[in-house]
Amino acid sequence: MAPMPSYPSTRAHPLAACLLALLLAGCAATPPGPERDADVSDPAELSAQGRHAEAARAWLERADEQGDAARLAAAEAWNRAGQPAEARALIDDLVRTQLDREQRFRLDFLRADLALSDRDFDTAARLLAVPADAVPDGLEDRYARLVRRLEERDPESLDARLRRVRNVVTTPGFEPPDAVAPLIDVPLRTLRAAADLDSDAVVAPWLDLAVAIRANLLDDDALAEALAEWETRYGRSAEVVDAIADWITTWKAERPWPARVAVLLPGQGPLVRAGDALRDGLLSAWLDLPAERRPELDFLYLDDAPDAAVGAWFQAREAGARYLVGPLDRARVEPLLNLPLQQLPILLLNRPPPEVALPTPSQPVSILALPPEEEAELAALRALVEGHRRALVVAQDSDFGRRVADRFVETFELGGGRLLGRADYPPGEPDQTERLGRLFEIDRSEARIQAMRSLLGGEMESEPQRRTDVDVVFLAAREDDARRIVPQLKFLGLGGLPVLATSHVFPGSGRALGDLDGVAFPISPWLLPGTEHAEARRAAERVFPAIESAPTFSQLHALGRDALRLLPWLPAMERDPLLVFDGHVGRLRLADGVTLERDLPWARIRDGELKRD
Repeated sequence: MAPMPSYPSTRAHPLAACLLALLLAGCAATPPGPERDADVSDPAELSAQGRHAEAARAWLERADEQGDAARLAAAEAWNRAGQPAEARALIDDLVRTQLDREQRFRLDFLRADLALSDRDFDTAARLLAVPADAVPDGLEDRYARLVRRLEERDPESLDARLRRVRNVVTTPGFEPPDAVAPLIDVPLRTLRAAADLDSDAVVAPWLDLAVAIRANLLDDDALAEALAEWETRYGRSAEVVDAIADWITTWKAERPWPARVAVLLPGQGPLVRAGDALRDGLLSAWLDLPAERRPELDFLYLDDAPDAAVGAWFQAREAGARYLVGPLDRARVEPLLNLPLQQLPILLLNRPPPEVALPTPSQPVSILALPPEEEAELAALRALVEGHRRALVVAQDSDFGRRVADRFVETFELGGGRLLGRADYPPGEPDQTERLGRLFEIDRSEARIQAMRSLLGGEMESEPQRRTDVDVVFLAAREDDARRIVPQLKFLGLGGLPVLATSHVFPGSGRALGDLDGVAFPISPWLLPGTEHAEARRAAERVFPAIESAPTFSQLHALGRDALRLLPWLPAMERDPLLVFDGHVGRLRLADGVTLERDLPWARIRDGELKRD
C-alpha cells in the first residue's frame, strides 16, 4: 500500500491566525471606491472630493438654517456637477438683499457661467461688465476665467471684429464707415488695450479711430474735434472724415428706444412741484425726438402709502412698460430693490438710504441722482489738488448741511487734509459774526489785546487778527444763508482765502450775485453760461418760466431731460464703464455699473456774475 502523501499542516500558528484575522477585518471595514467616505456630510469637503451633487444636497439641508447663502452654494455645486437646470431653479428664487456683497458677485458669476453655456453672450457680457479691481478678494481668478471664456466663445469678440476690419480695409474701394462699424460698440477699455498691443499696420489707424470715437461718442463737440485730429494724424481726406461722421450720426439716431416707459411721480406731499419740473423735462426731451421714435409715456402718480412705488411697478409691468423711471423720493427706493427686477429695468432718480446696499451691476437698475454730497466730494478733491491741507467748515445746522459738510470732511481727510475747525449755524439767522469770530479765533486775538492793555496799563493801537494756519474754507449752505455769511467772512478778514461751496449757494440766473464774489463751486452744465446746455435752458425757460428763478427746479427739469435721453444708451454704458454721456446735469458714466457718476465743471462768482472757472 502506497504511503499517503505528506501535505503541510493546515493548523495555523496562533499568532499568525490572529494577524490574519485582523487583516481581514480591516479589509472588510474599508471597502474600495466612492463609498469609502459615505459618512462625510460637510458640503465643502464633498466639493473638494469632486462629489458636487452630494455637496449640493448637503447645502440644501442647511438652507432652513442658513437661508439664501446656502441655496446659492447649492446652485454653484449643481452647476459644477453638470446639472444647470437644478442651478437655475435655485437662483431664480434667491433674494439679493439677503446676500452679502461677495455672495452677490458669486451669483452674478454663476449667472454669467450659465449664460455662456447657453451662448447668451450679451447677458454674460452684462454680468461681467464690472471693473476687475471691484471684484472681491478670492473671486479674481473665477472672474478672469469667465472673461476669457466670453472672449473665446463670442463670435463678436474683438479678435473676430479686427479680422473683419482687416478684410474691409484690404478690399479695393472700401467705404470708410465699413471699417468703423465692427468696432464702434466695443468697450473703450478693450479698444485701448488692443491698440497698445496690436502691431498690424493695416488695422492700426482704424483701431486708433475707434478709440477716438468711443472716447467721445456721446459728446458731439468732442467727437468732431477727435475726428479732425485723426484726419490730421493719418493724412486722411475731409471726405473720408465727413462720411464717417455722417455714418456715426445715423448709427446713434437708430439706437433702439424702449417702446413704453412708465414714470413714477409724487402725487401728493412736498415733492409735487419737484415732480412737475421733472415731468416737464421728460416731456421736453420727448418732444425733441422724431415722432416715429417717441416711446409711449405713462405717468404714474404715487400716494403716501409706503408701498406705493411697488404697486406702481406691478401696474407698469402689466401695462407693458419696458422701462421704469423714478421715483424721486429716497424712501420709495428700497422697496423696489426687493422686487424681481430682471422683469422690468429701472432708472432710479434717487439713491437708497445709506443703510441699504446698492444693487449690483447684474441687476437692470441704474441710478441718476443729484445728491449734494457728490458736489461736496468734488470740492474736497479740488481743495486737495490745489494743495490746500488745512480747512475750516461753515455748515448749516440741518440734515442738508450735515450731509454736505460730513462728506467734504471725510473726503478731505482721506486725501491727507486736516479739519482745523467747524461752525454749525442755525439756518436763517442773519448775524453769524460771533460764531464765525470764534471759528477764526478772532475772540482769542481780542482777548490777547485786552490782556496786553491790562499789562501795559493803558490804551494801545491794535487790530484783532484771524488765525493764519488756514488755507481753505468750505461753505455748506444754501442760497439765502450764503449771501449773508460770505460778506461776514470778508468783514472778519477772510483776505485771500479761497471759499469753496456747492451749487446750492447759486440763486439762479438774473439775480444779483455781488454778495458771493469769489466763491467757487461745481455746477451742472445746464446752469453754466456759454454752453450748448445753457442755450437749451434758455429755450426751456421761455416755455416753463418757473424754472428761471429757481435753480433747484431748473436742475430737476434738466434731470428729466437727461433721464429720457439716457434710456437708449444705458445698456451700452453698463457694458462700458468708460463711456461718457454728455448730460445737462453733468458728464455721466456708469463707473460701477449702477450709479451714474457726474463730472461737473467749476464756476466762480466774479464781479457779480457767474463765470466758468
